[in-house]
Amino acid sequence: MKDQIVFKFPDKSFYYEEDFCVGENNYEAYKLIKEWPNWSFKGINIYGPKKSGKSYLTKIFSDKAKSKIFDSKNINKNNLDLILSQNVLIIEDIDFFSDEVFFQTILNDFISKNKFIYLTSNKLSGSISFKLKDLVSRLNSLVTVAITNPSDELFNQILTKMLSDKQINITKKEVDFVLKNIERSYEAASKFVKNLDELSLLYKKKINTKIINQAINNIS
Repeated sequence: MKDQIVFKFPDKSFYYEEDFCVGENNYEAYKLIKEWPNWSFKGINIYGPKKSGKSYLTKIFSDKAKSKIFDSKNINKNNLDLILSQNVLIIEDIDFFSDEVFFQTILNDFISKNKFIYLTSNKLSGSISFKLKDLVSRLNSLVTVAITNPSDELFNQILTKMLSDKQINITKKEVDFVLKNIERSYEAASKFVKNLDELSLLYKKKINTKIINQAINNIS
């Protein structure tokens, strides 16, 4: 398995680019995405816990690479031609790939054409319990980059910025309440702010604790 690439994080706790909050938890992955296609390698595996921001990063990469994102659970022979026509192979959540032979066939096609491969997973790709030795070998050859869930400080900043972007004003006490009652993930913060924005428009009155609670409860 290739060594992980390590970049030194800038001397500040976080910053924003393309509406994505870059922090120590995701800086290495984000920097590599910004450097594409000037990579010295052809394949990468970005891995980390569910809802840690992998999908946000993948969307940024997909737009840059002008290639579609495929979910491993929805890949089958019916969309094989579409997959193989992409400039870059982008597959999310490879942990859930059930047809190992089919997965290896796709990887082999992109490797034979010297195309880039971008895979995400919850676990390090080489540690996923695939049985095909050749498939495991292919995955072990990828450059791996880990991301983690945001720290408490970073998550506070993420939520505050999302609220500010929607011009939603709530007190620090209310922000602290939200932080204690939602999952610490980009997805949860985004859904909460969307819910709160819609509810404030629906009720047409100042946001209060009742509305905040409803926005939290509506996160699915």
